[in-house]
Amino acid sequence: MVTSTNFIADNLYFIKNSFTSGTTAITDPIASSRQADSKFVMTSYPQRQAVYPLITIKLINQKAKRSGMQTTAMDVTITLEIRVWARNQKEKDDLSNQVYKILRDLQFTTTTGSVANNLHHYELLSDVEIDEPGEGNPKSRIVQIKYFFYNV
Repeated sequence: MVTSTNFIADNLYFIKNSFTSGTTAITDPIASSRQADSKFVMTSYPQRQAVYPLITIKLINQKAKRSGMQTTAMDVTITLEIRVWARNQKEKDDLSNQVYKILRDLQFTTTTGSVANNLHHYELLSDVEIDEPGEGNPKSRIVQIKYFFYNV
């Protein structure tokens, strides 16, 4: 559950968990050969050697405004960056599509979805390709999403 106590960590964990467990999990294309010290989904840019494909999740912006008069509660808008890094165009497109579908459907999951976790009004802000030129270089796509969190 996303709470105001651990707001940033809870958000990142909720999205990461949605990508890595349960029926919505994204399948790691190299799960059988991935090194033990490598992760498929991470909550920040890797501090260790990157093994593609991988997905990074990062909180890139948050804005807050008061929930009303005479209150200290705040309504917060958060923007997350989910970056899909892949070995080729097809893999990038497949993984990006899975990310989009999970987030789109997650808002309507009754007990475990984004609304049930206090994240409201899911919005896809952008979906931009950032490819390194040249054969064999990593391909990536930056997906930016927005949620509202009320009464922090």
